[in-house]
Amino acid sequence: MSNPLLFIANLCILGCAFVISIFLVSKKNKKEYALKLRIEDSDGRINIAYQQLQVEESRNRALCFKLKRYDALALLTDKLNQNLSLDDTLDTLLNESYAMLGSFEFVGILYLNDAATNTLSLARIKSNSPDTIVKEKNGNIFDQWALKHTQALLVKDTSSDFRFDSERLRNASQRFVGSVIVSPLVSQNRTIGLMHFDSRYLKAFNLEDLRLLNTVADIASVAIDNAQLYQRTRQLAIKDGLTGLYTHKFIIERLEEELKRCMHSGVSISVVMLDIDFFKRYNDQYGHLAGDAVLKNLSVYLGDYFKKHNAIVGRFGGEEFLIILPQAAKQEAYLAAENIRAVIQEKIVMIRRKLTTFTVSMGIACFPQDAQQANELLDKADSALYEAKRTGRNRVCLY
Repeated sequence: MSNPLLFIANLCILGCAFVISIFLVSKKNKKEYALKLRIEDSDGRINIAYQQLQVEESRNRALCFKLKRYDALALLTDKLNQNLSLDDTLDTLLNESYAMLGSFEFVGILYLNDAATNTLSLARIKSNSPDTIVKEKNGNIFDQWALKHTQALLVKDTSSDFRFDSERLRNASQRFVGSVIVSPLVSQNRTIGLMHFDSRYLKAFNLEDLRLLNTVADIASVAIDNAQLYQRTRQLAIKDGLTGLYTHKFIIERLEEELKRCMHSGVSISVVMLDIDFFKRYNDQYGHLAGDAVLKNLSVYLGDYFKKHNAIVGRFGGEEFLIILPQAAKQEAYLAAENIRAVIQEKIVMIRRKLTTFTVSMGIACFPQDAQQANELLDKADSALYEAKRTGRNRVCLY
């Protein structure tokens, strides 16, 4: 039989070994668990950091987008400040606004407002589709709302906005409008126009777009107001106060400009010198107011008739008028002059409650066959006019 003491000793050794192994395994499990917790905590921190990074990247993209728009606004301001032409101002405004706004397919429209009648009129339109047709020459229901309330407007879905009748909108327009933004152009408490952008897509515009459009509108309002004031001032400088036609100085400048173009392009240009026959008789018989009435009526006839010829008409002095016909050969100018001469002699004018008529004589000269310089061309036309008067008046003579 084995020694009991040895057995007990071995058993104690085995028990101790078992306890030690259990302790070691427990300690290992605790380390593994602690390590797992640390890994999970690290993963959580990484996820939080990644989410924060995404938020920061989104903020950076938004900031870059805003900075890009601010740069575009600064560039727009510079461009508008450098030009007082109303046409150029409107073109620049719509083109730059269109570029700043969009990734969607949309239509940009610029309306000007008649302060006297509070009526909108279509001034400019821009679209990336050449087939776009805008029927609303005086604005649609959204524009009328913005005009009435003098307030910016954002409609993300035109079919569900309770303020507007979608059925009425569909009947009034050939284009489907899914979303729209409108901002009034206000200067000195006057609504001088509207900026309108619409898209066939729903939710094409957001509040940030509307804020941008409002900022553009604030800049544009001053620029348009200044351009309109400049245009009115310039019109006073280049238009004759009595007849509304161009002044002597301005029409001579235009003649020189047109001659330069014709020299480069190699085309003809004709000038018509016109004089009212026996004009002194009207002043002597009826007074100067009667003579003014004749001048005003003749100016209307000339303006209406020569508009279709793209002619430039001015008051040369007294009862003499100058008509510039760009790209018109001598025979073409003669036919036009003869037609208006025949029209004028049939017109009846009321002077001091009396019906009367008047006639005109005209002389024509043409570049390049008659003259090469503006002064020379005018002299030749004046010589032809003198010939028309010498040979009986109420006629057209060629140089």
